[in-house]
Amino acid sequence: MSASIESYQTTEGQAPFLRIETPRERLALPYSTLLALMLSADETTLELDFASRVVTVKGKRLYEIFCVLAAGRGEGIFARSASDEMTLSRANKAPFISEIRIKETVSG
Repeated sequence: MSASIESYQTTEGQAPFLRIETPRERLALPYSTLLALMLSADETTLELDFASRVVTVKGKRLYEIFCVLAAGRGEGIFARSASDEMTLSRANKAPFISEIRIKETVSG
């Protein structure tokens, strides 16, 4: 996992893949298969619907990440620990990802 405690990374141009990292797995999904992004009104849940998977992101202040992903400029999103959240919240009001769930969709 990334050495930084930030919950996401960006790129200047369009990223071909979105890297998703949790304590249990690492995955890169092509932006070309991203069908929809949905952010809850309270900015604590972000859902990414890809052709073969649904990625549910839980955290705080996720609007900034939503905008970066909608523009195709997100290189990676990363689940972080509670101690990372305390460090981040002291420093600024940066987005924080506490949990990422990846579920394969069934095609039929």
